[in-house]
Amino acid sequence: MAFHGEDGRSKTFDFSKLPLPALRAEFAVAFAARTGVAGELRTLNSANSSFTILRRFLLFLATLKNPPHELAALTARHLERHRFHRVEAVNEHTAERDLSEIRNLLRVMQPDALGSELRDHLTQYRQSTGLWKRQHRGGVSGYSDREFRDLMTAARSDVAAIRDRIDAAERLLNAYRTNPGALSDDERERGAVLAAMDHTGVVPRVHPDADSGNWDHAAETELASQLFLTIADLPPLIVLAIGLSGRNVETIKELGAEHEILDGRAVRVQLTKRRRDKQHVHTTVLWEVGPHQSRQLHTPGGFYLLLHRLTTRGRRFTGDTRVWSIWRGAGARAGSLWEKSASAHGHRDPFAVSLKGGYELKAWAHRHGLTADETDPETGEPLPLQVNGNRIKTTVEVRTVKALGGHLPSASRTNTIDVSFNHYLRGDKTVKEWAEKVLDAALADAESSARAFHLRVLSGEMEKEAARAPEAVATALGTTAATLKSATAGELDTLASSCLDFDHHPDTDAECNVSFLTCLSCPNALVAERHLPALLALLDALQTALQELTVDAWVARHGRTWLTITRLILPRFTDGQLEKAARNKPTLPPLDLLDGPKEPQ
Repeated sequence: MAFHGEDGRSKTFDFSKLPLPALRAEFAVAFAARTGVAGELRTLNSANSSFTILRRFLLFLATLKNPPHELAALTARHLERHRFHRVEAVNEHTAERDLSEIRNLLRVMQPDALGSELRDHLTQYRQSTGLWKRQHRGGVSGYSDREFRDLMTAARSDVAAIRDRIDAAERLLNAYRTNPGALSDDERERGAVLAAMDHTGVVPRVHPDADSGNWDHAAETELASQLFLTIADLPPLIVLAIGLSGRNVETIKELGAEHEILDGRAVRVQLTKRRRDKQHVHTTVLWEVGPHQSRQLHTPGGFYLLLHRLTTRGRRFTGDTRVWSIWRGAGARAGSLWEKSASAHGHRDPFAVSLKGGYELKAWAHRHGLTADETDPETGEPLPLQVNGNRIKTTVEVRTVKALGGHLPSASRTNTIDVSFNHYLRGDKTVKEWAEKVLDAALADAESSARAFHLRVLSGEMEKEAARAPEAVATALGTTAATLKSATAGELDTLASSCLDFDHHPDTDAECNVSFLTCLSCPNALVAERHLPALLALLDALQTALQELTVDAWVARHGRTWLTITRLILPRFTDGQLEKAARNKPTLPPLDLLDGPKEPQ
């Protein structure tokens, strides 16, 4: 089956060698749907991953004593047994991820071809995982200011050394070609080697022992590094690219070589965003270049132009359209990658076949002695810093949000607001601490106003007491026994409370027609345990609104409601009551529909 990805990569997948012919035929059709023009897997990396998972699944089924020989015989139990088998070799997360892709393949098949039990399993699993993701979504935490500073300093230092190394060879090469007589014998000899490498792309083999026929690959790589990037150069280049641009690591690895410089101040580049829907696979950005060459390693545009220059020579021999090119050596391995590398004299795009690239961030961080803020509980020594592209991107997102005062619509340059918050900001401890400080300061006045208001709350114990002595409880709440009875029966409910006197608003003495969101600051309101699910749902909606407004605007519009719920209502109920309510949160209309006239400011 031929695959042609939107990342420009192609491959033919061979299903003929997979076991269980009837099953493999059905899965081949599903795979074609998942990887086709209208499918979700439109890059070679994602297609490779799906095929590998499918192949492993069918091979496992074939080992069973009674394997399913047709699709209708496949059950949820088979999927679960495969998961148990996988966790013997990998962690739970990887095993579940593999099983998720099997389920995705099954979902694109004709439902009638599946057994009813398996169909029910797929439906129930989608609903349960959707709920789990909504409740647990959040990305990795970013780095502290100190960790990020050390990380960027190490990357910037290495990239400067890479630039200086190749520039030194460029100067010698230029001198050899323009004025060889001014060079020493040793310099002319080196210049001749560089000129040959530049012209042909061939890096001469270094033989430490002429009689043995062996060659010194390390010395050969050292020679190649004078004019070309090598795999050892990738870690600092990748780290600096993410840190300057705020783009994810996949986008950085897909950087194209084609670009346009605008007035020497910016560079226009088309990026590939692999996680977006298909109409947004490619996006064009303008990256600042900087006014001076000294800012080359401090701006995304300056870095991109440097990377483009450092790889231009290698790309002459590979013809690749992406910006990346390293010399790795032709080697003696088999396969299309090695054949292409051999024909290009050892030059290649390191991410042409797989985005893994073969480089080691852990070893690079260790070489620089990068440490985390956390310490070993036994020795008290700082732990090694774990370098991760997503953590770097999260850090850039956090720093951007903080610089813009917490306004996500302005800060979300590389993702939608939802993606920025859910994948990069929600779980970050740094932004949480900072946001709490900002909110605490902004909410100070609103909290004074909220605490001065005495909301009527019918706690669980008080509600039981009302059944025994309604007159006493009604008197304590400032209402009548008849009104309290109607309220506890749900006859006076509004959005997330009961209204004890709908016909007489306390400010106008007329029928109430103001925003539902002002109910919790009204003397007529009464909150009982049955209102907790709606109150928790309302808190979720208010939290979402905080990502769409500036802090000041959010506090002015919703601060008093948020404080009333979190400071005055929820503490009156037990953890068990709150946990039960959290499992039964309703879906509320958008805040704009509930808001009506805005809260008093």
